[in-house]
Amino acid sequence: MEVIEKNSSGEKVLDIQRRLKLLGYELGTAEIDGIFGVETENAIRKFQQDRGLLVTGVMDDETWQELVDAGCRLGERMLYLKYPPFRGDDVRVIQVCLKTLGFYPYDENGIFCEKTQRALVEFQKNMNIADDGIVGKETIHKLKNLERIIVSRESSNFPLIQNPGEGKKLQENRIILDYSDNIEDMKGSGEYLNEKIYICGSIVNYCRDMLIQNGIETFVSIGSGEKQNVFLYDRVEYINKNNADLLISIDLNYSVEKNANGCSCFYFKGLKSYSIEGYRVANLIQDKIVSNLKVLDCRVHGTNRAILKVTNPTSVLVEPAFISNLREREKLKKSSYQKRISENIVEAILEYLNE
Repeated sequence: MEVIEKNSSGEKVLDIQRRLKLLGYELGTAEIDGIFGVETENAIRKFQQDRGLLVTGVMDDETWQELVDAGCRLGERMLYLKYPPFRGDDVRVIQVCLKTLGFYPYDENGIFCEKTQRALVEFQKNMNIADDGIVGKETIHKLKNLERIIVSRESSNFPLIQNPGEGKKLQENRIILDYSDNIEDMKGSGEYLNEKIYICGSIVNYCRDMLIQNGIETFVSIGSGEKQNVFLYDRVEYINKNNADLLISIDLNYSVEKNANGCSCFYFKGLKSYSIEGYRVANLIQDKIVSNLKVLDCRVHGTNRAILKVTNPTSVLVEPAFISNLREREKLKKSSYQKRISENIVEAILEYLNE
């Protein structure tokens, strides 16, 4: 969908407001009027915060998908494996339940995939009910009977079966590098779009060259020349088709506070679990950049961002600086500084793969 923000109006805004209202978000005295004002912006910000998304107050593709997912309640529809797959909070609840009970050692991404079906079938077998891989009344009834156990337990983190790259030689790993040249990912910082594309692209290319020099098969999610995969979910689809062990996505932070500065790294964190390997890689990269480049440590954070949640490999998002900060932006424009960022990212990747 197109980006919808403050001062927009019409049917799409009405739809957004209706969905927010049904989820319990306050829209002020105007309520559902089809006008994207301050109250609607604040409701979206609160929704984004609650869902672990980047808080922008703008309705972009990622926020819209989360809003649609949030409206799906368990028991309102029958769930089973199909294409395109069911997705929504009802699927996410099933995955959390199965994960907590030890059947589903993956991230709860809210997408009813083959892994979800296999876990569901195993659960049904254990409950001595029809193992048809369908979430119907009987399956929901069994899960509700186990609600006390599910609520009281901490969910298992993932992966449980095998760490990415485990048992492989260094050169047998596959890595995907990602960045966006789509204005939807600019978080209100469209004025810096061209600079952001150039800087992130350069960092990714330096990383790719260094990893290839180390004999590691490396891909970039955005095609050259014809601008392929520029949209978020196009990149996700490409990433998931490539059977990689590790995904590193590069972005630049932005703030209306022009003095904001520093480096942050992100890994997937769900309702009751987090990516163990993502957490390890994010901390390795954060430590290298902060220590060697002498930048402010804005810490490592768990988040529900789509580039981390719905991608198959161990995934990390790196934001090495604020493009909105004049001092950091001038540094970022220099190829020597881009290369130093890349060197630290690659050093951390190699350390992780060699562990």
